[in-house]
Amino acid sequence: MKTENWAIVASLLAGVALVGFFVAPSLLRGPPRDQETLCPKTGPVGQTLILVDKSDPWSEVQAGRLKALVKQIGDDLPADRMLSIYVFNDVFEPGFPALISLCNPGKTASEFIGNPRREYVKWVEKFGRPLDDALKILTQPGKGNQSPIVEAIGDVVARRENRVETGDRKLLLVSDMLQNSSQYTVFGNGAGARDPEKLWQLLAKVWQSSGAASWALSVHQVQGLYEPQRLEQAATLWQQAFRKMNVSVSWDRL
Repeated sequence: MKTENWAIVASLLAGVALVGFFVAPSLLRGPPRDQETLCPKTGPVGQTLILVDKSDPWSEVQAGRLKALVKQIGDDLPADRMLSIYVFNDVFEPGFPALISLCNPGKTASEFIGNPRREYVKWVEKFGRPLDDALKILTQPGKGNQSPIVEAIGDVVARRENRVETGDRKLLLVSDMLQNSSQYTVFGNGAGARDPEKLWQLLAKVWQSSGAASWALSVHQVQGLYEPQRLEQAATLWQQAFRKMNVSVSWDRL
């Protein structure tokens, strides 16, 4: 009788092992993914978008801080979340391309047997290594006559590819916040210059038309080479406008 019981147990274990042999590879591979973005074909789960303003000069210290910030965000990115990095300068062109736009496919149990899945290896190749090259470009400050910050925000958050269907959305703006365009400027003494009401009206229009209200916003204000008084004045103007719009924003200095 005992022999028969052991035979039954052995047969069941063999069946489980056989099922595991066929099922385990598919589990380790994870869900089907787009091979360009590495996102699940069902779409990313949340998005972190970094928008970098290169229209004014930075110091080497600030460039180093930006590099550390982006690397930390990449290291902490949850599985299946998309990370997008956009850079604009003084010559604003609607639809300017992303520097990087990828999902973290995440690590799996296959790592414990020394066999990281193919998508994670590709993530390291497409994000981890090229990011160093991208950051070299990212941290080379430009200098121009215009800083179309509001326009760039409205452009990127309104895009179809940045409308993730599940998960939260975070927008990190890296800029000196010295807006200077035909729509609004913090420079000079002309009509509308440094007018809090005009900045609020422009921001409110962009926030409503682009869908920016669904994004959690944080601003990392680059100190650049401008005098602290001018930078503080710009920060005050923006923060007043955001408060009037009931937009919660995390603000710090880079």
